[in-house]
Amino acid sequence: MDGDIPPAKRPRLSMACNACRRRKVKCDTDYPKCRNCRLRNDICTTTDPKMPELTVIREWIIQSESAQANSSLDQTDGGRPMAQTSTRSPGSFSTVGRPDVSQPLANSPAASIPRSHDIGISPAQQPYEMTFNTDAQTNRVKMMGGSSSQCLMKSLDVYLETAQIQPLSHNFRHGMRHAEELSIPLGASLPNLPDSILRDRYVSAFFDKIHPIYPLFDIDKMKSTIHHFASIPSLQSLSHEQGPLLVSAYLILSLGADESSNGITADGTRYLEAAASLLGHVVVMPYIHAIQALLLFTIAYRGRNRDGLGWQTAGMAIRIAFTLGLHRHSHRSPSNQHAVQNKMERLFHARIWAICCSLEKMMQLESGRPATILSVDRDHMIGPDQRPPGHDFLQWHMGLAQHQGLICQHIYGHKPGERTAQEILSDTARLDRSILSWAREIPEEFRPGNDIFCSNHEFHFAALLSIQYYQALIALHRAALIAPTSTFQSEVAKYNFDDSSKLRLLAGEAICVNSARSIARLAIELSDRNVQSRIMTAGPPLMACIVLGISVIKNAGSRSMAADLELLKACVEYTADQFSRSGHNDLFIRGVLSIYQQVRSLIDRSQAEQSSKTESRSLSHDGQSRTAVQDAPETQSNVQSHRETISYNQNTDSSNQVLDAATSGTYQNVDNASHHNEIASFDMSLNISAPVMNNYAPQFHPNGGELPFDNLDVQELWDWMGNMNDYDNYSYQGSY
Repeated sequence: MDGDIPPAKRPRLSMACNACRRRKVKCDTDYPKCRNCRLRNDICTTTDPKMPELTVIREWIIQSESAQANSSLDQTDGGRPMAQTSTRSPGSFSTVGRPDVSQPLANSPAASIPRSHDIGISPAQQPYEMTFNTDAQTNRVKMMGGSSSQCLMKSLDVYLETAQIQPLSHNFRHGMRHAEELSIPLGASLPNLPDSILRDRYVSAFFDKIHPIYPLFDIDKMKSTIHHFASIPSLQSLSHEQGPLLVSAYLILSLGADESSNGITADGTRYLEAAASLLGHVVVMPYIHAIQALLLFTIAYRGRNRDGLGWQTAGMAIRIAFTLGLHRHSHRSPSNQHAVQNKMERLFHARIWAICCSLEKMMQLESGRPATILSVDRDHMIGPDQRPPGHDFLQWHMGLAQHQGLICQHIYGHKPGERTAQEILSDTARLDRSILSWAREIPEEFRPGNDIFCSNHEFHFAALLSIQYYQALIALHRAALIAPTSTFQSEVAKYNFDDSSKLRLLAGEAICVNSARSIARLAIELSDRNVQSRIMTAGPPLMACIVLGISVIKNAGSRSMAADLELLKACVEYTADQFSRSGHNDLFIRGVLSIYQQVRSLIDRSQAEQSSKTESRSLSHDGQSRTAVQDAPETQSNVQSHRETISYNQNTDSSNQVLDAATSGTYQNVDNASHHNEIASFDMSLNISAPVMNNYAPQFHPNGGELPFDNLDVQELWDWMGNMNDYDNYSYQGSY
């Protein structure tokens, strides 16, 4: 009898934009502009006729992954549900008086889902200035900024949903708990330090592989301190004043244990948890040793892809550094009023401040979070005569941090509409020139943009700087990546820039894509070299996967597409492996793998449609040729022409079959690859097509049809990507 009950009728919604409603024409409710407004170049806004003062968010509803999968997969340890993802614009914080537009379409798969279920909202129908990961049952909420990988993923979702393929952003919610939390016992833990052989190995690994780029300590003094702690029968006899030093010792051992083993180890985890249990003893002694310990926390958390925790400890370190006046050190204009007058000690403090700047600006650009440090001036802090001999990686790191901070100011330091399109492009060109000048200062063997051919023990330092450099270029030129190429280039051509700047602006999309390719290649090379350094994270490779996905979809049919697809697959595998090694949620890892699956599915369908059309035209042409041959005299030229036509068609079909067979074999082999036995269970095969929304076949034609962001100028696109000046209400979860 239950089957006889008709489905509930969908309430009628007013989703048409104001312009279409005024003209009484059908509105396709597309975002950012409906088709009618794009053709007329009108402003596309939607208001509720009954409440015109409220902005209505047009949104299509699709079935969420949690409703499709087994509900048990959405449970974390202890039976608590995983966090859900929601997205809002700044104007949608308040839900009081907002009309309910979150009902599914009548013919959609989500139409029969009860309202008690969590429904995923299509990201193609609203702006993504921020996004929320929430766990209502445990009151966990984290917001992410517009330049994060998660928000860039929503731009990829716009292209996927244009082809009626399910989006990917909802997978990110499964990574919140790992990025933001660390499970430790309520009581403090004081494990003994390891025996001398292990201890020396761990300490040496830290000072050889991490300390050169983050020189936090006097090496001899810190080694002596660790040896002293190891000789104490009971660490509980230590005074509370030595708490920060003990925490630093634990963290050095944790980082060294992982670094020496090329992966997360039991010893590394044990000493990290011991240090975390003593965090209270660090913050109640807010002096230089506390800053050192907190910065070590940041490095250790980032090395385990816990960027959210690392952001918290970096913020605490910077606030304590402010109270000690570390930011007031000046090489250009030294002050006799500074509390530290010893030249070597002041230089040591300046380098600790440089580490604060480098870590925060790197994480700010990755995440979109508001920074505590407003500006970075490398030359102001440390002069050329004060730099140590050899390769000063920290100086290069801080120089890059200076440009990263300027790019963040460019993205977030202006209100929407405050600058014209010409001003936005001019600032982009200026910052592009400045970061290129930074790269030219780096020695050739380490220089970003070149092949890195330094020694093996320094390769991970050079790789870190290069990856951060490429990530900065992606953030700077992201408007060119998202916009249709011809639209963006015509916008640039309107203004009079110098030749160099115009060339770089016109090549903005290529800069982003080449930067993503470089990140992917570096990640693969790190894997080939078996380098698993704690200074590297999986966030930038994830960003590269998203950029490559957007590029492949936009440029489907180009000769470079096949190579980019293979590079995307390799980068996705590497990124998923890194998250798996750090203990991320399985559903989050499946979400990373699905980037390649969805993009490949879209391309396969597009190629199948194109092949079908080509075959249809060939058959039609073949039939016409046969008719002509039968009607016309059988001359030698006619016979030869007919044979060439048949031969061409057969060769085309044969080559397509060979390509499809080779591609299929490549994908099927992924299941048989040993992925460190950690992600071997995740199926990378694409024999099953990606889910189609509302049982509708894709109509996305990158080479001939309309693109999602057509007819948006640079200023509109920049505002869509999420310029936010209200840092008081702006926070972020992590780089993924």
